[in-house]
Amino acid sequence: MVLAWLASLAFFGLFIGCGRAPSPLYPALEGSIGMPHRGVLTSALRVPDTGPGYHFLRENGRHFALPRFASAVVRAAARVDEESPGSTLVIGDLSLSTGGRILPHLSHRSGRDADLVLYATTLEGAPVLRHGFVHYGPDGLGYDAVAKRYLRFDVAREWILIKTLLEDPEARIQWIFIHHDVRTRLLEWALASGEPLDVFERAFQVMAEPHPGGLHDDHTHVRTACTEEEVFRGCEPFGPVRPWLTPKPTTSPPSPERVVPSGGSTLDADIIAELMHPLESKQEQHASAAISSPARAPRP
Repeated sequence: MVLAWLASLAFFGLFIGCGRAPSPLYPALEGSIGMPHRGVLTSALRVPDTGPGYHFLRENGRHFALPRFASAVVRAAARVDEESPGSTLVIGDLSLSTGGRILPHLSHRSGRDADLVLYATTLEGAPVLRHGFVHYGPDGLGYDAVAKRYLRFDVAREWILIKTLLEDPEARIQWIFIHHDVRTRLLEWALASGEPLDVFERAFQVMAEPHPGGLHDDHTHVRTACTEEEVFRGCEPFGPVRPWLTPKPTTSPPSPERVVPSGGSTLDADIIAELMHPLESKQEQHASAAISSPARAPRP
């Protein structure tokens, strides 16, 4: 009796585990599957080795992501290069080709995260093409221990990057994890530059220092939110729902589509939507309410 119970428990655990990766039982799972800190990745796109306005921090096989997200990062780097030429974006880790755990990260497991090193200039204002992680203080200065020099945080180019990502509909930015000092300098720059208030509001909401997850005073950790289609394919929403990423209702909604399942009977699209409602967990609602103070944010 005990052995039968243990066997059943083991089978149940195996069954649950299969639900988080493509298998004969779950053939429709594809793309970003699971959550950023507990998931896998299929059909990934590798960021090209070379492109306008960027290069890799290191070659380590960690440059894969959801295709739309990888493309958005490339486009953003190109925009910075176009508007303010002379510097390049240093791209750190994204995900492995199949996702899963990569140390020392707490996330980066499902193709929805990217580490982007902060833009830098010399003390005289010349753009720095190649550099690694440099920790910047409240005054915007940091010491490059490798090159034995002081650098200045390039707030102008960094803001172009962030603004471009926020305005890119394919990027669907949910979080930009960043140190509060760096965040403050970026928001001050946006205000002083007369940026549109809607863009400023988006930046104000998505930029936050994660707890736990490190200081993030040397890079940004950018995260994309699931699309509706990706949710149906296994992407699990996690964290706040940004209002500008939610489809706006029409003034006169069209008649619900009729869906014919395998049994032959018809189901209204709104009934199907109700059946899928549990995917929008209360956990997301709580997380959305918890960001009224952006200094606290979930782990990256």
